[in-house]
Amino acid sequence: MREKIEHSIQVIKEAAGKSPSAVMLSFGKDSMVLAHLIRAAFESVKFPVPVIFHRTPWFPHKHEFANHVIQSWGMEVHDWKPMHTGIKVKDDLLELVSRYNFGNGVMDLPVNTIEPYPRRDYVCGLNDWIEQPKSPGTIHKWRTIFHGHKSSDVDQFEGHVPLNAQSTIVGGIKIVFPLKDWTDSDIWDYIETNHVPYQKTRYENRSEIADKWLNPDYINACTRCIDPRNPDRVMCPKVNDWVDNRGHEVIRLQERPEYIG
Repeated sequence: MREKIEHSIQVIKEAAGKSPSAVMLSFGKDSMVLAHLIRAAFESVKFPVPVIFHRTPWFPHKHEFANHVIQSWGMEVHDWKPMHTGIKVKDDLLELVSRYNFGNGVMDLPVNTIEPYPRRDYVCGLNDWIEQPKSPGTIHKWRTIFHGHKSSDVDQFEGHVPLNAQSTIVGGIKIVFPLKDWTDSDIWDYIETNHVPYQKTRYENRSEIADKWLNPDYINACTRCIDPRNPDRVMCPKVNDWVDNRGHEVIRLQERPEYIG
């Protein structure tokens, strides 16, 4: 464990010293360990690099923990609208996807979808997600971005998503994975040993809580009229009437990143 920590800090120091850098955070357990290591690498009380935090505009209760960390750790946080929104679909699963401008390339960020719960609010997959305001292009100065992806990660949609290397180039920007060789057990050991804050309404006993209402990686949404697997006409719970299924018009954003093995 000590060797992994020292290696991750060295990776951070070397990458940050060569170009303007930032870190992409979701404020999940891996992000919090990465943020803690960055602070340790710079031996800084105020958070030493800008943070990219793409959050959805709905369900602000999901971001209460992130807001607390941002304020208490003195973070400079940046967000911008996606350039495209679409879906990922396979036989048994649909995810909503935001595509962001990333240097002279793109980066897709999917979000897990939860069908509407009784007596809980939800968004419309068409009007709120697909037709949300867009940003045609965003230019930023950072040439290095730290990311909390691990080779041991398992994605709900993609399955096992191992990394090809410690770093990669996307759109001319270097993405660095300081946690590449860590496991979930390593993450929790580090959190407990170093008293790293984590979202206790999301995790319990080193696992995600089954109820995802407070989990920012999930969005409560009705996707009936944007799901190409559904019939041509579907019942819309928002208007309580039958509507056309427009799933065939929605952009499919399913490309797997080249840095995934």
